[in-house]
Amino acid sequence: MTTTTQTIQQRMRAKLEQAGLPFKAVEVYGRQIVVTAWSHKSALQWNELLGMFCTVRRIVKTADEAKENKGTVLLTTMIPVWRVFAAIK
Repeated sequence: MTTTTQTIQQRMRAKLEQAGLPFKAVEVYGRQIVVTAWSHKSALQWNELLGMFCTVRRIVKTADEAKENKGTVLLTTMIPVWRVFAAIK
């Protein structure tokens, strides 16, 4: 009989991914949570959800690499994303 043990961070990440809100990535580092959202609207929805049990530090618009153009003179294709930074209370 094998048992799989998950850390608290892995369980928290799994719960957040099941919240039903759109996201690109959910990362949990100790007490810190970083959610990468595709749009500002979904970032605001994550802000409301995380605000129930976390201190939301900020929402930041950044760019992620969509496609790396290796061996060409083209610049890397970037897409806008919003990151929600929060800390568990």
